[in-house]
Order: sequence, then C-alpha cells, then structure tokens
Amino acid sequence: MGKTSGIVFDIQRCSLQDGPGIRTTVFLKGCPLRCQWCHNPESIGFGPQLSYDESQCVGCFECVAVCTEGAHSIREGRHALDFSKCQACGKCVEVCEGGALRMIGREHTVDEVMAEVRKDAAFYRRSGGGVTLSGGEPMAQFEFSREILEAARREGIHTCLETSGASSWDRYQAVAPSVDLFLFDYKASGAERHRALTGAGNGLILQNLAKLAASGARIVLRCPLVPGVNDDRAHLSAIADLAARLQLAGVEVMAYHDLGIAKGARVGHSNGLTTVQPPSPEVQERWISSLRSLGCSNARLA
Repeated sequence: MGKTSGIVFDIQRCSLQDGPGIRTTVFLKGCPLRCQWCHNPESIGFGPQLSYDESQCVGCFECVAVCTEGAHSIREGRHALDFSKCQACGKCVEVCEGGALRMIGREHTVDEVMAEVRKDAAFYRRSGGGVTLSGGEPMAQFEFSREILEAARREGIHTCLETSGASSWDRYQAVAPSVDLFLFDYKASGAERHRALTGAGNGLILQNLAKLAASGARIVLRCPLVPGVNDDRAHLSAIADLAARLQLAGVEVMAYHDLGIAKGARVGHSNGLTTVQPPSPEVQERWISSLRSLGCSNARLA
C-alpha cells in the first residue's frame, strides 16, 4: 500500500486558502487546459521540468559545459536557454553556482505524501482542516490522487479536491466517496468562450459538475475572474444560476493576479494576459455585490 507514485511540484503546509481550516495542499503536475491567466504555469507539464531565474544567474556558464543537448548557450556574453532542447536531466542544476536553475516536480509515493500530511494532523483536528489536492489537475494523475484521498480518509483526515472538471466522469465517481469537499473551477460561460480562454470546451466540465451535485457531493464553485476578460454580467449571472440550480455549498471568487507571468517565463511558458492589470479591492467587491444581487448570497472572495 502507498507505493504508487506521481509527480508533485510542491507541498504547501499551513495553507488557509484551499478549503476549510488549516490545510496541507499537495500540488500535482499536469493539466489538460491552457488557461490564459494560469496562476501555476509550472504545473501544466506532466513531468519534471527546468526553471531558470535570470536574476540569480552569476554568469559561471557551468551549465553550458555540462549540457549535452545544447539547451544552454552564451549569447553576447550572457546565458541563454532554449527550453525546447532541454531534456530535464538536471545536470545543469547540480553545477549552477548562483542557484538560478532548479528542477520543478519530482516523483513522490503515496506514503511520502502522507508522511508530510500527517505532520500537521494536530492542526487539522483543532481547525477543521485537512489535505487538499491541487495542481495542475489532480485527475490527470488519477490513481495517485485516488490513493492519497483514500489514505487520508482511512486516517480520518478531511479531504478536498480542487479540479477543473476536465476529466472523465468515471474518475470523479471513483474518488467521490473519499472527497469531503470539491473545489470545482468554473472559468467561463459558453463553449466557444471557454475554448478561447482555456483551450477546451466546457461541455464535459458542466456535465461532471451536474452529476457530482446530483450524487450529493459537497461542492464549492471556484471562479477565477479577470478584469475585462471573463467578469461580464452574463458570466456572473451564469455563476449565480449554477450555484442556485445545483444547490452548491458556496461560490469563491478568485481574483486574477499576475504572478503567473514571471513564473511562466522561468519555465518557458508565455502568459496571454501580459497587459491585464489585477483588479483593485473595489472591483473585487463589486463582483461580490453583483453576485449577491443575482441571488448568490454565499459568494465570497477566496
């Protein structure tokens, strides 16, 4: 038991934003969507990958010497990195004198993840917290996610699954008995609009949401809102309608921030919203007020 492995890029302890109470959030690699505003671009790829922080480069060029693929080079006296040539072998990380290079994502077994989760068991009991699987998309590493959730359930630890809904129904059906709370993303209304912003339609996502609700699952709808992109009145109305029609446990608005731009550059991923500014507190409050005026009384900022 517990020997199944998966690729994890972070385990964040004492989190207060990924479900009730104090939580340990396990971030898994791999996502089927390509959201323009992605906050965790380092989670999109399924395997370990190289990250390069140019501000930490001391110009030792040891990476150029050890790279057999030609990913690292010197251009006009400065380090240059071609991510398309990188094979994620990690040799450059070992010789980087300034710490500018690091690998994101490594293999963990279920037992290793649970050993980290157990460290805060006392806090879970006092605060009503537990473990949250996030990503990326946890259902993209289905067996790994299922075994973590089942292990936590056996130990009486509260479980949350943060998901985009972009996976097959049989997977959600299989994990549902081990999930206390689904944090279910709702990104855009209308199939074509959803496809334009995330790279995929939302038909399967809405079907999974409806089926989970009908099965009695406890669900909080998580709605990333980006000023001028998906914060129009029609989308807010659709959010309120879903929450009421499916009798969801709550709605959390996740306001856009631009931290994903710098994180994306470090892994060779370009963010499509480089000219969009994060919303002011006043704009965020207007979103909540609008949702409540539309009948969504349990809407709040995440």
